[in-house]
Amino acid sequence: MNKKNWGGKCNTGKYVEAYSWHASIDKFLQYEIVEAPLLHVCSGPVSRLGNIRVDRYISAVAPAVRADWLMLPLKDDSFAAVFADPPWTGNNMKACGDFCKEAMRVANVFYLMSPWLWCSQQARRTKIWVRELSGINQPILIVRYERYGRQLELDSSVASQSRQAISNGKINAIHS
Repeated sequence: MNKKNWGGKCNTGKYVEAYSWHASIDKFLQYEIVEAPLLHVCSGPVSRLGNIRVDRYISAVAPAVRADWLMLPLKDDSFAAVFADPPWTGNNMKACGDFCKEAMRVANVFYLMSPWLWCSQQARRTKIWVRELSGINQPILIVRYERYGRQLELDSSVASQSRQAISNGKINAIHS
């Protein structure tokens, strides 16, 4: 290997910690997502976005729950919004669609960061952001969805009960 090109000016990219995004994306999300409490699903091990983080395979930053994204151990309408940046492999596309329905159960508002656009009679798209990079790229979207129909006010007692259940260990919480 030519070490002169490894990490030098000739290198066209850099390695970053897996399951994380650039700080500018984090700042953008914190600015744009105003709903609280926020549930961050598929959070990975380093994200601090959201009031509670969920990941199936990785210990997320506390307060966190280890749970399957398709069967969240949370009550209906227990959060104001859900954010997810799921794995983008092609074999996750159907699971992501199923997850969108689960997110709409847990909150009236849902943000999805992915190369896929979810279309459903269950929710409407209220905002779409597209990441722009030089050249030809697969678009990465951040889409804000609002649930149709059951537009309930967030029951603060339900949200409080969910947070309390996590802190009391009644939901499979990950403490770090």
